Amino acid sequence: MTKQDRIKKRPKKQKTRSKKTTAQQPIDDYVKLKHKLAIVQKIVSLCVIVGCVIFLIRVKTHQVSGESMAPTFENRDRIFVAKKQEPVRLDIVTFSPENNSKKSYVKRVIGIPGDTIWLEENKLFINHQMKERAQQPVSDTDKRAIDLPDGTVKVDVSVDVMNQLKGLTKIPKNQYFLLGDNRNHSTDSRMMGLIDQAQIEGVVTFRYYPLNRCGFVR
Repeated sequence: MTKQDRIKKRPKKQKTRSKKTTAQQPIDDYVKLKHKLAIVQKIVSLCVIVGCVIFLIRVKTHQVSGESMAPTFENRDRIFVAKKQEPVRLDIVTFSPENNSKKSYVKRVIGIPGDTIWLEENKLFINHQMKERAQQPVSDTDKRAIDLPDGTVKVDVSVDVMNQLKGLTKIPKNQYFLLGDNRNHSTDSRMMGLIDQAQIEGVVTFRYYPLNRCGFVR
């Protein structure tokens, strides 16, 4: 047998990983996983912080005081208010009285800019379906009050509010007429007059307390 034949018959040595490399691999994988988790944690934390900042900029909290919005809200209910959102009819809003910016009331939007209004003594009539009649002069008789159009709201107002609204045929631009749902126990536009849009803090969107009644509101 030649030397060349002996070399061919010699078994080949199998390549094996060193014990050091095999033992090190799980540690390296763990370090990489830990690093990835740390990055994910930072991204999630950043998203939460940004979300909280946006939430605080756009939303404020309000605690209901009293029974003026019963049964919709009860005393000490806590609600979220979307800041600077333009209200529409029947929205619930919070606003500050003109003479006391530290207070905040919660009421429902009944009359919006452009709604037809007319007075008969201290009785105010609001109708959003009579746009075409908004420029007609108010009659000295109560003919329109006898046969009220569909959707007409009728409320008694104070003397001061009556004087404020005298001569108007529609609610002016950026003005709103607000009422509490519990009208027997509510201080609202019947005594305070029209509420300017600048006084309105925002639209109520969600009740978060008490927990058994939390949810979106309308």
